[in-house]
Amino acid sequence: MIGWYFDVLVGYLIRILSRTIRFRGSGRWPAEKAKVTGSRCEGAVYGGPVAEVTYTFTHKGEYCSGMHREPFLSRVSAERYTERFPEGGDIVVRVKPGEPEISIVCDDDQSIDILN
Repeated sequence: MIGWYFDVLVGYLIRILSRTIRFRGSGRWPAEKAKVTGSRCEGAVYGGPVAEVTYTFTHKGEYCSGMHREPFLSRVSAERYTERFPEGGDIVVRVKPGEPEISIVCDDDQSIDILN
């Protein structure tokens, strides 16, 4: 039983580290309003549950889509996270300049005025 908790914790930490590296420098990327196309909580054998939010947006006239995966230690927390992003709702994404196929979701951006 202790081994399972250790596996979940190690997997969670690896996901957080990977996410941190991926988000480096993205605070300067332009923010875009996107439309949520789906959200779900995915159980994982290794690393704990993951909340998954898919979205679409238009950047400079180009249709783009993306997926945000947020790791959690508990399924309840992951499910609560997905409830924040119902299908058809709005979400703020950061779009990499010159590469609109690369976008990310930052929790801090969800309260900015772009959604109004």
